[in-house]
Amino acid sequence: HWWDWTAPRLAERFHVVALDFRGHGQSQWAEPPAYAFTDYVADVVAVLDVLGWRSPLVIGHSMGGYVGAYLAACHPARVGALVVADILTGWSEAEAERARKTADRPAAQFASQAEAAARFRLAPPQTTAPADRLEHLGETGVAERQPGVWETAFDRRVFLHPAPDPWPFLPGVLCPTLVVRGQQSAVMDREAWQRVAMTARRGQFAELKHAFHHLIVDDPDGFARIVTTWLGGLPRETPGPA
Repeated sequence: HWWDWTAPRLAERFHVVALDFRGHGQSQWAEPPAYAFTDYVADVVAVLDVLGWRSPLVIGHSMGGYVGAYLAACHPARVGALVVADILTGWSEAEAERARKTADRPAAQFASQAEAAARFRLAPPQTTAPADRLEHLGETGVAERQPGVWETAFDRRVFLHPAPDPWPFLPGVLCPTLVVRGQQSAVMDREAWQRVAMTARRGQFAELKHAFHHLIVDDPDGFARIVTTWLGGLPRETPGPA
């Protein structure tokens, strides 16, 4: 549901499919836990196989952008073009410890979807998104695990993924690549933003003004406009469906 505002804009031009990674949204949790980036890449390949898509445009935000880049490096023939939005390119031991503590923490519980919507907060919290968008993410991000008890839909163990380190595989990203950053993002600074774009073989970069890390929620119109404008300058043979 994070794409509920951007996807309709892209759907004016493309056939758009947004998947829930394992352990997220309406997808099942992995038992035993298997949330390595290689697991996510394998899931995307499986989805592409089912759809019969050979070289689509792949767009990912945050961890999804990291997985999209890893997919393009591991399976270059499967990605026609790539958009990477505000990804994390590394983390400190303190951040890793915080992720471990988050994974161990019991899931938050709510008496209703309305309560989940009212209590929802982004992480990091900075945003320009209107309140109704945040409420929508809150109410769609929970599942009724037992009658009258709603819990966050994602498996907290997803935070136990390996430390992000894109630099070894980014040179293997051969397709046209756009790296988009929220101008006020605290997750992807300007140095990392430009380095990712320059490390990918055919990388370019763009910045979304007045947006923070959650740029697809802050400014879906602006994000879609950046993507479609960039695509307009690519050779006609790329990409396939979004």
